[in-house]
Amino acid sequence: MKTKKVIFLFFLLVAVGGIVVFVSLNKKGEKQLVNQESVRERDIAVIRNLSGNQDTKIEFIEAGKSSNGLNVPVNIYYASADQYEIDTMGKIVEFRSRDLPVGSENEKAVDNTPRYSQQDLENMARQFVAKNTDVNFDSLTPNHGVKGTNHFFKWEDRTRKTSEGYPFVQVGFSQGGTLLNYVNTL
Repeated sequence: MKTKKVIFLFFLLVAVGGIVVFVSLNKKGEKQLVNQESVRERDIAVIRNLSGNQDTKIEFIEAGKSSNGLNVPVNIYYASADQYEIDTMGKIVEFRSRDLPVGSENEKAVDNTPRYSQQDLENMARQFVAKNTDVNFDSLTPNHGVKGTNHFFKWEDRTRKTSEGYPFVQVGFSQGGTLLNYVNTL
């Protein structure tokens, strides 16, 4: 009889312990879910601030690594024809057009009218970077480029070099002033 009581108490303790562990893990999971939601809310606010459109519909796609060749964990979002990568600190690592089929209803309209000079576009790029980061241009080396009618303004930190090259910030504009991309690996 004593053996049956001991066995019963043993199973009772195991069951209670299991319940306690289950409740503890469940609360931890709920906490992580709440944290993920607050991170996504922060990221969406950052995206809306960059885009200047508080009403844009933003969709979380996945957590992954930066597409810019860095081993940086990011959350990836779509907003219309654009893709955003936000790092764990809430910094936009990359903004660019999504890879959409030509003729897609969400395809980005790019203004290629020869509206702005290269100097005008560089000034716009500098203003964009200054508005969205705390980058000090005086400590960076320009490395700009042109592809067709698109201008890419890149500033590199030549004091540091990684396996990926020099950390940089880049802004791309079409000659008509359409923002094409933004990358910040600084």
